[in-house]
Amino acid sequence: MSTDLQWLLVRKNNSFIVKRGADVGQVFSKENGNLRNLHSHKYSGLANSKTVHITDSGNGIQIISRKQKAAPGAVSRATSTGAIRTRTGSRRALGIAASVTSKKAGRPDLRTAALARVSALLAAQKEPKEQPAKKSRSKKTKTAPTARKSKGAAADDDDLPDLV
Repeated sequence: MSTDLQWLLVRKNNSFIVKRGADVGQVFSKENGNLRNLHSHKYSGLANSKTVHITDSGNGIQIISRKQKAAPGAVSRATSTGAIRTRTGSRRALGIAASVTSKKAGRPDLRTAALARVSALLAAQKEPKEQPAKKSRSKKTKTAPTARKSKGAAADDDDLPDLV
């Protein structure tokens, strides 16, 4: 079945459509293989035979793509899974995602969407840096406040002699 016919069948009704309010005007989709989460034929993971699914795994990023020369009936053998470790580095991770998307999966039109998804996942996985304590620039806070004695009152017990 052609991808155009599949899109005509699933575009109105499927369980992955997300409509949030009539005022938004944009329809989203949460299916696997949809890199932008937009409900359109270009990004659809249901209607297209060549799909790329990029997700967060426990120790990095996982890229799942459908093999180009796989038989239509093959399901598990038709997918290729690759992993990008967290310590790989952002430039290398983006290069791997770009090459898998354009060469292995055969979808060079989804290259920018894949790079955006990988960079967003890398930013989410990064641990926030500890912020140093703010240093005050005023002279009053730099010096320790000294205890002042009032001129008219001698309230300290140490200054008075013991009469008892």
